[in-house]
Amino acid sequence: MHLISSNSTVDPPTDRLQLSAEWSNTTDVRVTAVGDVDMSTARRFTEFVFRRAGNCRRLTLDMTQVTFFDCAGISALESVKERCGEANVALEIAPAQCVSRVMMLCEQLCA
Repeated sequence: MHLISSNSTVDPPTDRLQLSAEWSNTTDVRVTAVGDVDMSTARRFTEFVFRRAGNCRRLTLDMTQVTFFDCAGISALESVKERCGEANVALEIAPAQCVSRVMMLCEQLCA
């Protein structure tokens, strides 16, 4: 059984990606992704983050349980980063190793 506190929301699970959000207070939200962030799930990931983080001041993306991450995931993170910058939202990403690796490769290619 998985208990969800009243300050949490969960997106209906799919085979490939599960998303949830939890507010620690009225301005801080943590979005957790479990599974694959790829071409087939990146749009849902981005839309979930945008819906849940609309009024926050600090957004933490817990991606420590992401099992696959590709260029569509990078594009999704870039969209989130851009939107956070426009709204003065502090963004923190806690990446899994596969997320860190793709981010590092992209930084090296773009440097």
